[in-house]
Amino acid sequence: MKPVRGIFIERVNRFVVKVKIDGKTFSAYLPNPGRLWELLIEGREVLLGIAKRGKFPYILLGCIKNGHPVLLHTHLTNKIVKELIEEKKIPFLKPYRVLKEEVKLNASRFDFLLQNELSGEKLLLEVKTCTLFGKNVAMFPDAVTERGKRHLYELSEAGRHGYKGACLFVVMNPDVKFFLPAYHIDFEFSKAFMELRKKVNLWAISIKSKEDLSEFEMVRELDIPYHIIEREAQNKGTYFLILEIPYDRKIKTGGLGYIYFRKGFYVYVGSARRNLLQRTERHLKKRKKLRWHIDYLTGEAKNLKTLLIRTSKDLECEMAEKLSYIADDKIHKFGAGDCGCPSHLFYFSHNPLKNENFINILYYFMLDRII
Repeated sequence: MKPVRGIFIERVNRFVVKVKIDGKTFSAYLPNPGRLWELLIEGREVLLGIAKRGKFPYILLGCIKNGHPVLLHTHLTNKIVKELIEEKKIPFLKPYRVLKEEVKLNASRFDFLLQNELSGEKLLLEVKTCTLFGKNVAMFPDAVTERGKRHLYELSEAGRHGYKGACLFVVMNPDVKFFLPAYHIDFEFSKAFMELRKKVNLWAISIKSKEDLSEFEMVRELDIPYHIIEREAQNKGTYFLILEIPYDRKIKTGGLGYIYFRKGFYVYVGSARRNLLQRTERHLKKRKKLRWHIDYLTGEAKNLKTLLIRTSKDLECEMAEKLSYIADDKIHKFGAGDCGCPSHLFYFSHNPLKNENFINILYYFMLDRII
């Protein structure tokens, strides 16, 4: 059955979204707990299936991005990978056949047990769906995954049970060329990825689907540039700090005196040449010694969120400049005392995480600028 086409309205919680179909609004089940900020944007075309059970009439299967369908139903990825293995369409898995699915090992279940038909070697394979990608680069995960890190360590011990461990990252876009662990988002997963790369086979492929998600036509192995991870995945870089001011008010901000802040959202651009995580964690504390302009604001704001860009380059002023083009306003000289920027604090009347322009800037610095 062909998917039902609809328009994304909003995400209600991790597993429920609202969509519009033929002018009517419905709730749909979302079988994907990832952040999906760059995909689930209001007005984006989505593909839905009719739910056979459950309390929602529809299930969200995917969306359309840059003209390509992106599968969001993570449970369907295993079905696709199994078919690709059986049809010998994954180059490095051509000698293998599927022995078993849902294989229990210790406290976890892994997706496939494969066997090399030539050598007899058994391969324990875990499949990860990757929906975070830019023009050339894809990353996994798009949210912190303790489960994903645990899987890598358990796969590294698969030899004790007579298996070789492997993890396959499936990127739902045919245009990307490179894959990296998302060291901006999940530093611990990325460290495990690097630590275990000689003990676990780490592979990534990009696939292309027909528009109705009925058939996957192309499989391409992606390069994993480990030298970039070694260079960039450090505890230093730049960041966006998102704050919400719940009502209009004047706030004293150190040397800048009292500033009138409108109700809404503010995005601060900062950097740390070392101890990036510690710097951003400090911003989230309500009680601290007031040193910088931003310290005066964080104590009066709510819903603080930090978005890290781990990098060896100084990107702070470039990030501030790009924000200045899309923000509704800026707070003059705020946070910019040691550079020539007009400001490092920008006002948005609505949540920037639901603003496609902001998300594009965020993922440009996370993804597209790297390669």
